[in-house]
Amino acid sequence: MLTEVATGPRAVHDRRGVSSAVRCVAASMAAAEQARRLRRDATAGVERMAVQARSIGVDHPVAAALARATRVGQLCGVEEFARRNEMTTAQVTAAESGVVAWGDLPWGYDTPAAAMGLDLLSLADLQHQWRVSAVTQGARR
Repeated sequence: MLTEVATGPRAVHDRRGVSSAVRCVAASMAAAEQARRLRRDATAGVERMAVQARSIGVDHPVAAALARATRVGQLCGVEEFARRNEMTTAQVTAAESGVVAWGDLPWGYDTPAAAMGLDLLSLADLQHQWRVSAVTQGARR
């Protein structure tokens, strides 16, 4: 049973003395943690796709994984994604096949990727690490 106490006209406490404001803050914190976890999970999924693409020799594996995950995240086929984002199907196919570098991806990928909660900085770091390691390995040969 909820009862109003003298701490203010809007403060309502339950039997244990926990105010509704405290419960609201706790729920908000839990929701924020869940959002962070989902963001990490989505980013980790793209990273796994990039590792797989790299293992088969794709030129730009992180960009390819980001492109594919963004399209699939919008539940679109290639043609529909291209139409929605004012691209050609050739641009979408090239991006998903790893022919297009991270910095050259069409602008149609930035907003959907951010809306999915992907950690683009983390993905860019992965791309950079792989590029640096490829250069240093090439220099050693």
